[in-house]
Amino acid sequence: MSDPSASLPVPTETPSAPRAERERLRRVRESLVRWGTAQAGPLGAALVGLLTFLATFGPNALDPQRIGWLIRDDFSQHLLGWLFFRETPLGLPLGATPNYLHPLGTSLGYTDSIPWVGLLLRPFSFMLPTDFQYIGPWMCLCLMLQGASAAWVARRMGAPPQHQWCVGGMLVLSPVLLSRMTFAHEALCAHWLLVLLVGLHLMPQRDARDAKQALGMSLGLCVFAAGVHPVIATMTLPLALSLCARTALERKLPFAWPALAAVACFASVLGLFFAFGYLGTGIPVGATDFGDYSSDLTTLFNSIGHGEIRWSRFLPPLPRHGSQNEGFGYLGAGGLVALALVLVLMAREPRRILALWRRWVPVTLVALALAFFALSWRVKFQGQQVADLSALYRPVLKWAEAFRSSGRFIWPLHYLLLVGAALALPRLVRPSLAPTLAGLLLLIQGLDLNLGEGRRAQGGGGTWNTLPSLALTEAAKGREHLALYPPQMHDGSGRGCRAGPMDFHRWAYRAYRLGLTFNSGYVARIDDAKAQAYCLGMDAEITAGRMDPQTVYLVIPSRVSWLQKIRGAHCQPEDGLWLCTYDAPPEPSVSGR
Repeated sequence: MSDPSASLPVPTETPSAPRAERERLRRVRESLVRWGTAQAGPLGAALVGLLTFLATFGPNALDPQRIGWLIRDDFSQHLLGWLFFRETPLGLPLGATPNYLHPLGTSLGYTDSIPWVGLLLRPFSFMLPTDFQYIGPWMCLCLMLQGASAAWVARRMGAPPQHQWCVGGMLVLSPVLLSRMTFAHEALCAHWLLVLLVGLHLMPQRDARDAKQALGMSLGLCVFAAGVHPVIATMTLPLALSLCARTALERKLPFAWPALAAVACFASVLGLFFAFGYLGTGIPVGATDFGDYSSDLTTLFNSIGHGEIRWSRFLPPLPRHGSQNEGFGYLGAGGLVALALVLVLMAREPRRILALWRRWVPVTLVALALAFFALSWRVKFQGQQVADLSALYRPVLKWAEAFRSSGRFIWPLHYLLLVGAALALPRLVRPSLAPTLAGLLLLIQGLDLNLGEGRRAQGGGGTWNTLPSLALTEAAKGREHLALYPPQMHDGSGRGCRAGPMDFHRWAYRAYRLGLTFNSGYVARIDDAKAQAYCLGMDAEITAGRMDPQTVYLVIPSRVSWLQKIRGAHCQPEDGLWLCTYDAPPEPSVSGR
């Protein structure tokens, strides 16, 4: 009789599970180390951005549940736009927020709430805390990407990691970017888009692959910029088009490639402007006071910024008109030294520079054209008008007024000079001297930058993020709307209705907490005709003795007597205003015989 065990398969030796797992982890670690070594420059520059943000705003600004520090300036407008948007169903235009400035409504674009970020977070709103902000994390990300983008460009141009860190650090310490953050304009802090586009111009296009990458990135940056802020997109688009022109001049691809890329860039920005409601909604895009918020001819070396803050420890401020803080373009002491050295060294090697004209001529022409627009029609030198270009702007004034803060368009020239100088200087000196020189320039930039003055702008704030009172909570039960009377709804040009209380932010926050719509607010643009019609219509309703039973009214003291005369109205004091509701009185009974 045969042995049954002889028919069983003989087990083969296999590595133990713990040994296989250790091997897998070892390979993962090695991959991460190789990737980190290759990306040491961009990662180090991103770290500089993180540390700069922490030094300026502190770690609490990264906490999404902390909103108290945003209770100032335009930050509150941007925060409230997001809070109301997260409570409304998705609709068109993208980012539509019908429950804020109700019944007119607005959008994420017109509250400057960074539409792409709001749309990305909207599906997860039910998982997020009631008090949730992304302004702090976004600004930190912008600083980190500013450094990483500049370092990546330097890496692509053959710079060693130490030089990459220095280039990235120089761009992180751009006074223009840090000033914009203290200006409470986080959507306008995506300057890394401009840095990348300028860098893509200056990088060599060695073959068709490099050319295709440049065109693809230009299109992607245009799409992204259109959902961040229209001003950023309007700077990004001409830079992307000039990159397409540079690619065509390099002739690494058939002409159809850059031509189609240029069309795609333009069409994507225009289409997304319609999708986000900047165009096509009937809201006027123009604004008033074009020419006031311009750049001064001294802006690149004038250290005085928003709120009369001095951003330089070394250079004295120069005179300028007060509203020209929008055109702040100071390069920093390190940037100015780098630029001066580069100009001297370039004058010694003109043929070498001219041979690379395809890289710098298209972007220089675009940057200079945008800088010219930054000066506006009222050209000023140290705050005094020296030229009047109104005749030049008169035929296109309607479109120019859409960008009344024209001074912002100095940014592409600012970054062309800063990035160009930081990248070119080490290539014009001995290689052994380049790392030391780059580090010295970064040191000068850091010592010159007056972050203490910048932090001064973070003071202040209010206490409007307080919970609704018991009386307001009780009055809101079964109702849909919270309305200031008279309303306070206006835009940056003063259009709209401005008779209501100016501290409308706290009542907007309480409306959000109660799940009510709110009829007031501050936005970038408003339809003045519709706003006036609503405000006058509200007056007419009240004087006619009509109130909405679905609305909780918050009335200024001088108007409360109008509502108290209405039969069925109930009013009581509420935090400096009067809280009024309406319950329809019962109809008198009619008895028959």
